[in-house]
Amino acid sequence: MSIELRSRRGAVGTAWHAVALRDGAERLLGPARVSRGKADARAGRVQWLDVDAGAARGDVLDADGELYHARLELPAFLEGDRRVVLQVARAHPELPARLAAGEYPQQIEAELAASEISLLPRDAMELSHDCSCLDWPGPCRHVSALLYVLVEAVDEQPLLLLTLRGLALEDLVAPARTEPDAAAPDDSAAPQPAVTPPAATADETPAAPAPPAAFDPARTEPARLVEVVGEEVAAVIHRFYTDPS
Repeated sequence: MSIELRSRRGAVGTAWHAVALRDGAERLLGPARVSRGKADARAGRVQWLDVDAGAARGDVLDADGELYHARLELPAFLEGDRRVVLQVARAHPELPARLAAGEYPQQIEAELAASEISLLPRDAMELSHDCSCLDWPGPCRHVSALLYVLVEAVDEQPLLLLTLRGLALEDLVAPARTEPDAAAPDDSAAPQPAVTPPAATADETPAAPAPPAAFDPARTEPARLVEVVGEEVAAVIHRFYTDPS
């Protein structure tokens, strides 16, 4: 199924962001490729369009009936630029709805420009191309035809600029900040305070320690000690505790 341009004559693209994309790419293509590519796009020679992070692709039918695979590249943002874009976008909570409705506010580009960043190609050097027709150094008419199909797609869906730069609509919505719940203290693991007996009051007399138990000489009976210290020593101990002299 081929794609036919809505524009049948004159310039392609009406919204400011589509015009900016077209102008930047036309500086890369050159006048000869511009006219041939536009004619091929209007003739419906581009069979399909796929837009992904960093590139737009499509098959283009040549006049001789051969299909060629064309590719136009616009680099996805590096992490630092991505953070700036998200910071600017999240300062405008209405932006996702406006993009989804087909509108890309120029104010966003103006704020990004302060950091020398743009969703659009800042110059022709930021764009690159490739085609299976091997028309070197190019760009060939197939790439040019793909460009005009992309311009009209971006005209209607500026979200495709986000896609090319490696972003999605969901990325523009600031995530809800959630703080992790503080862990409840584990009472079983906490050190337990030493239990101190209550001090005696002024009206109480501390209890006297119990006297040591009286020694029982029967514990020195040789029969009880033999297994421990032997017969001779057991007899000596017995006499020590039982002989009154």
